[in-house]
Amino acid sequence: MLLPLEYHFPDNTIPAKRLDKLLASGYFRTGNYLMRTRVLYFNDEILNTLHIRILLQEHHFSKKQKKILKKNKEKFTYSIQPFNITIEKELLYKQHKKRFKGNASNSLSGFMYDNYNKNIFNTFEINIYDEGKLIAFSFFDVGITSMASIIGIFDQQYSSCSLGIYTMLLEMEYAKSMQFKYYYPGYVAYEPSQFNYKLRLADSFEFYDWYSKRWISFEKRNKKTKVNDFFNEKMQHAKKWLDVFKLPYQELFYPYFYMGSMYPKSDCVKGVHHLQIQDFDIEGLYYIVEFHPEKMELMLSGVTVHKYQFEDYIDFSETYDSKKWKRVLLYLHPTIVVRNEYELYAGYIFLQDLFKQHLLPPPVPNTEFQNPNLNR
Repeated sequence: MLLPLEYHFPDNTIPAKRLDKLLASGYFRTGNYLMRTRVLYFNDEILNTLHIRILLQEHHFSKKQKKILKKNKEKFTYSIQPFNITIEKELLYKQHKKRFKGNASNSLSGFMYDNYNKNIFNTFEINIYDEGKLIAFSFFDVGITSMASIIGIFDQQYSSCSLGIYTMLLEMEYAKSMQFKYYYPGYVAYEPSQFNYKLRLADSFEFYDWYSKRWISFEKRNKKTKVNDFFNEKMQHAKKWLDVFKLPYQELFYPYFYMGSMYPKSDCVKGVHHLQIQDFDIEGLYYIVEFHPEKMELMLSGVTVHKYQFEDYIDFSETYDSKKWKRVLLYLHPTIVVRNEYELYAGYIFLQDLFKQHLLPPPVPNTEFQNPNLNR
């Protein structure tokens, strides 16, 4: 099994020792739960991710980092305290959110609480002020031996001051003063990305290796850890098989692949990368080929769009664009594992006949997802 990501939903407040253990297992916080991911869909790209950490006892600030610390400490004031969400911070988050495409939370409180008014982590904040005006802040969680950076936000008018890096350097400085052993800045990508600024924090890192379940020197990363490349290699076989029988298809990325891990008992589609066969005989029914991360096989499926409770009508013309799906998808059963071009073609003909017999009117399942946070 090679899940693109895994979730951990705590039932109650997370003790400091438990947080240390989860961080050491490759998890990081998002909202009011934790996850670990091999791939990330960001700004219309699928990125291979690596979770990294810094051994604080071996870390020394570089000359450039010391300069950033000295310059900003002379120019601005800062405070460290238990975290608190204010209107000032919400306004900075709103400004920050505009820099990114995708499904970012609409508010800072939504980002931190996952829309539930309870924080189950031991969270602190660093605030940066310019003559009393809040110009940057960061949130971080603390355990017994570990600190995990959650988010850092700064006023874009001060972009020349390296405030994003500055808050992380202050976090590390504070972590050292508290004699923490590890600092977890989150994840970086193999590919050039907006996350890789974290690699400027230290000369050496460790990354979490999914195969050995150990932390390994960052220099020892290799092709094996590029999970999305493995998925793509499998999809190249599927493309050749479709070409053999001249079945037209469109490549689409699926940004909502995480729903399959978040709600494992649902019919949410799990693959990251799809080949959609161009067959539209039944409105709302789509045939896809994907590499299924649980079955570890190429799979042919009929899928349809999830209908949300507030919707009376679905505009199927808005289901996808030239690059990606724009809606959450659900499997229609049966799904078929395919291992060669003949199984793919035979499976496609079988599903066509089956769905034409049984899916009139067109399928629109209405799955009510049980949010894991509801019963806290």
